[in-house]
Amino acid sequence: DRFRVRRLSIIPDEEPGDWASLPQTSLHTLCLRGVTDQIVRYFLACSPRLQGLKVVDSRLLGEPGVLLPNLTSLSLTGVVTLPDEQLSRLVASCQNLRSLYIAKCHASNFTVALPRLELLSVTHCRQLTDQCASELLSPSNNPSLRFVDLTEDRGLLSPTIAHPGLEIAWLMHCSQLTDSAVANMFQNCPSLLAANLVQSSVEFAMICSPSLRTLELTTSQKLTDAVVTQLLQYCPSLTFLDVGHCCQLLEPKFAHAALETILLSFCVNLREAAIVGLFANCPSLRYVELAV
Repeated sequence: DRFRVRRLSIIPDEEPGDWASLPQTSLHTLCLRGVTDQIVRYFLACSPRLQGLKVVDSRLLGEPGVLLPNLTSLSLTGVVTLPDEQLSRLVASCQNLRSLYIAKCHASNFTVALPRLELLSVTHCRQLTDQCASELLSPSNNPSLRFVDLTEDRGLLSPTIAHPGLEIAWLMHCSQLTDSAVANMFQNCPSLLAANLVQSSVEFAMICSPSLRTLELTTSQKLTDAVVTQLLQYCPSLTFLDVGHCCQLLEPKFAHAALETILLSFCVNLREAAIVGLFANCPSLRYVELAV
C-alpha cells in the first residue's frame, strides 16, 4: 500500500499463458516492447485509467478491440506488421488523443480524424503517400492540430499542407518535396511560427509568412540567392534563420529589421559583399555564425 505504480515498461522474454489473469491497475503510462496483440489486449483491458501508451518493435496484426477513453498519447514505433486499415481502427478507438507518434512503420495510407489532436508525428515512414499526408493535415479531420512532424518521409512529393491552426512544421530530410508544396504550406498556414526544412530540395520556392519566426534550411543544397532574399522580405516576424551548408548561396541580400540570429556555417561560396550587407542591413542581429 506504500507504493503506487503509475508508469510501467514491459519487455517479455516469452508469452506465458496467464496474462489474462492480470489484476486491474491504475497505470497512467505503459510501454510495451516486443509484444503481441494478445499481451497488448490484456494490459489495456486491466488499465482503464491509462493515459499514455507506447508500443515498440511489436508484432501487432490488428487493433486491440478495447476502447481507450482516457488515452491522450499514443506512440507506435517499429510496428511494421500492422496493416493500414487496422492502424486506422486503432487510432479511431482513441478519440481523446492529443498526441500521436508513428515511426518506422510501413504505413502508407491510413486515416486519423481526431477532434482534440494537437501533435502529430509520422516519421521514417517512407511509404507514406501525398494523399495520406494531405488528409492527415486537413482541418476537417484534425481541427486542433498545432504541431506536425513528417521527418524522413522520403516518399512525399507534393502533399497539401494547409491548416489555419498549424504553428510548427518539421519536414526534415524530405528530399523530394517540391517547391510548390513548400510555397503552398507557407501561404496556407497563417499561424505558422516555426518550420524545419533541413536537407530539403527547395530551389525556387516563394516563402512568404507574416507570422513565421524560425526557419531552418540547412543543407538545402539547391537553395538560391533569390529565395533567401525574398523570404527576408516577406517574413517580417523572422528572428532565427539557419542556412548553413547551403553551398549555392553567393550574394543574397541580407536585409531584415527583426532578424536576431543567422547561421551561415560552411556556406563556402558566400561573398564578402553579402556579409557586409548583413551587418549593415540587419540592425537587430545578436548572433551570427560563420565557419568554413
